[in-house]
Amino acid sequence: MDSVSRPARRAGLLAAALLGAAGAVHAQSNVGIYGIVDQGITKANSGTTPGGLLPGRAAPDVWTVKAGNTSRLGFRGQEDMGDGLYARFQIEHRFAADTGTPSNAVFWLGRSVVAVGSRQWGEVYLGREYSPAYWVALNADATLWSYVGQLGSPYTYANYTAVASSIEASNIRWANSVGYKTPELAGFSAELAGAFGENQRSNNLAGNVQYRNGPVWVGAAFDRLDARNHLALLAGGYDFGVVYPTLIYSTAKGGLNGDAHAIALSLRVPLGQAKAYASWGRLSPATNLDATMVSAGIEYLLSRRTSLYTNVGSAKRVQATRTTAIDVGIKHTF
Repeated sequence: MDSVSRPARRAGLLAAALLGAAGAVHAQSNVGIYGIVDQGITKANSGTTPGGLLPGRAAPDVWTVKAGNTSRLGFRGQEDMGDGLYARFQIEHRFAADTGTPSNAVFWLGRSVVAVGSRQWGEVYLGREYSPAYWVALNADATLWSYVGQLGSPYTYANYTAVASSIEASNIRWANSVGYKTPELAGFSAELAGAFGENQRSNNLAGNVQYRNGPVWVGAAFDRLDARNHLALLAGGYDFGVVYPTLIYSTAKGGLNGDAHAIALSLRVPLGQAKAYASWGRLSPATNLDATMVSAGIEYLLSRRTSLYTNVGSAKRVQATRTTAIDVGIKHTF
């Protein structure tokens, strides 16, 4: 009886030790699941101003089930390695909630990044990541590039898209990136990233500098594929408490959409359990087919994670009729 129980006890102790060790390693990491499930309905008229100049709209003259803010599922984690050092990862999938289908052939479209860093020295990251220029453009749009009221790429990015392949890059993300983010110092922060072309395109270089101090925000950024294809941004804002206006100017050279410059003004207005926003933008391409867009919307917070929204956006291009769209929906974040 003892000869049987001793090996069993040893096996049990070994299993417990292994589980304890695994638990100890796991306890050093913080892994979480996050995402957005957004679903709404939207309709646009049959105006001849191209849909790309009203980036949140769907097909014309038909009610469409469509997210105002792309649904996503993400995983991220961070490990404390001691002495102020950490390692982290983040992967994010985008999908259409109305059909359950992926938004793109790139499964981890949102990002797929691994990084090491410290609060004192900053962070180095590798993988598929947003261009540093995107963060300046995003902060200058009251809707954060969401809904039919968004300024989006046409009016904060001068309609710039560097290359056609979403696998290699898009107008806001780069595959094969290697980047560095500084820590914030006296309100200043910076980010610089390169993205290797790997014989598919030119190597890319992008960067930003931002300053935040109380109500003041200022940002500048660039994104450069090569001498003929590049983008530059300059933006700023001041939070007055009752309203937060931001202004952005962007200029693009080359890219898929050609030379252009754009200017946009955006307003955020807190309303207790709701927030309202309004925007105006103007895109001036080298073709002289200028376009102007105006929008307004409101988001009502049902809880900390769930909100209702409705928006209207309207754009008019030279030699085209006005395109207008509305949306209404519900968004849950987790």
